[in-house]
Amino acid sequence: MIRSRWIDGLLWLLVLPLTELPMIEIGGFRQARATLEHPSGQRVEVVSVHPCSPSDVHDTPCWTDGLRALPRAGGGLKVLAGDFNSTLDHRPPRDLLGSGYRDAADARGKALIPTWPQRWWNVPDVTLDHVLADRRMAVEDFSVHSLPGTDHRAVFAALRLP
Repeated sequence: MIRSRWIDGLLWLLVLPLTELPMIEIGGFRQARATLEHPSGQRVEVVSVHPCSPSDVHDTPCWTDGLRALPRAGGGLKVLAGDFNSTLDHRPPRDLLGSGYRDAADARGKALIPTWPQRWWNVPDVTLDHVLADRRMAVEDFSVHSLPGTDHRAVFAALRLP
């Protein structure tokens, strides 16, 4: 079992070997993918999520296509993390959850903590940033943190491999 705290978790991710996978490139946005190799021999596909923002009707197809291109759960372990530009009420994230992911914030009873906007925007606070982990992984911790220089709050999830 791996137990990580905030700093240990960051260091842990930095020292494990990553193997680059092809990026998901839709509408000029690039969602990076890699396979993380754990010392136990387990591999986890990690995706840095950031589809287009559906800020107007013309951007909606780019947003939905970007979310639909994310890998479904099943087979090897996977973690999708980042700015989904959507809440869990939107259809594309619900489809991902239905394929076998769990939302780390929801698993820890923190699904309604807003992650955007962090600053002076004249819009209501919403939860757009998520960590979706394969259901076989335990969610040990989840937290949201203010981060200078961005309009989003940072999310942290401590996950345990099966």
